[in-house]
Amino acid sequence: MKKMKILFVNFSIGGYAGDALQMITIVKGLVDKNHEVVIATTDGDGYFYDKVKSEMYSPIRKKLLEANGEIVKIDGMSVYPIHCLTNRFGMYCPSAAKEARKIIKKFDIVYVINWYYHLGMVFAKISNELKIPLIVGPMASLEDVARSTKKREKMIADRIYTNDMLKNSNGFHCVGNKEKESLAKLGVSSNKIHVINNAIMVDDKKNIQKTEIFKKIDLSRNKNPFLITIGRIDPKKGLDLLLLTFSKLLKKYKNLILIIAGTGNEQYVKTIKHLVIELDIQDSVKFTGYVTEEEKFDLLNSAKLFVSTSHSDIHTTTALEALAIGKPVIITKNSDFPEIDDYEAGITVENTEESVFNAISELLDDETKMQRFSENTTKLVEEEFLLENQIEKYEDMFSKVINKK
Repeated sequence: MKKMKILFVNFSIGGYAGDALQMITIVKGLVDKNHEVVIATTDGDGYFYDKVKSEMYSPIRKKLLEANGEIVKIDGMSVYPIHCLTNRFGMYCPSAAKEARKIIKKFDIVYVINWYYHLGMVFAKISNELKIPLIVGPMASLEDVARSTKKREKMIADRIYTNDMLKNSNGFHCVGNKEKESLAKLGVSSNKIHVINNAIMVDDKKNIQKTEIFKKIDLSRNKNPFLITIGRIDPKKGLDLLLLTFSKLLKKYKNLILIIAGTGNEQYVKTIKHLVIELDIQDSVKFTGYVTEEEKFDLLNSAKLFVSTSHSDIHTTTALEALAIGKPVIITKNSDFPEIDDYEAGITVENTEESVFNAISELLDDETKMQRFSENTTKLVEEEFLLENQIEKYEDMFSKVINKK
């Protein structure tokens, strides 16, 4: 494969969200294949809405601020920081257009990840202006559920940027067929759409260490069976549905525990914790707050099932991580993960209490099926999501778009 110069664009480089972690995984994979990759990002706080993650991101942000507009190495990646004036107004970067015109022409292709942030929208516009091939990876940002948040602001952005982007981009990267269908409804030609699943490095998930996380949440490691969900505590993640379902599960499985790992907006975290009290299930629900990689896999390794009741997601990264260590997954059809059913590595469900309840009960009541599903997780990950296989698909996508342009 001919060496390519690829410019990634995202609003942050912190691996504290699934799409950001995917970007880092793919960038490192491409660099290992000897491609020249640079990430253009803001020096703003992309995690301002989450106090814990904001504090964690501060050392990286400090490096970006101190770089003074020069490329800086972060975690082995080449990063080009662009000054962000405000975090809350689309991560607004006043010099975005100037910087885009200065650096885009040095690359063979530009890959904008996510949408509805100023830097990405401007770089997409300037890429078209300079006739440099452009691929956009929406990462579910163009789904109806995502667009309903800050709807008025996004309608304005659509008029200024999105409608032109949909017409002028040379390619779109989807991580599932649901997103492909959404783009088609927005008028994107099918020959511009490339479907490549998320990627995962399995080797670094196998060495699971015992941590202090069980002591931290006051739970015996092997005493109670537990379900686990991991991710941002956000309305779109459907935690209210999970809690309502879990309260009914407790009537059948008296000793069952639910672990909710992750952080989010403080006010919404309070809302979810208040729902736990209203349902009178506080003795059976454990909130971990932020967990390290080691703590996350320690928890996953001891869990019975990974459960996600999200209203809108695509190939959830934490679900992939659960599968990588042999845990069956219960996940909503809105998360666009049909491979779970195809490989019998878990069950996809509707966003209803009855559907979630029945799926969890089906596996908890049948240890033989649980074991079979657990064994199938390895085959699913190896055949559909291994980084070394996905990188070749990324290379092919970039090459095709460059050559077609």
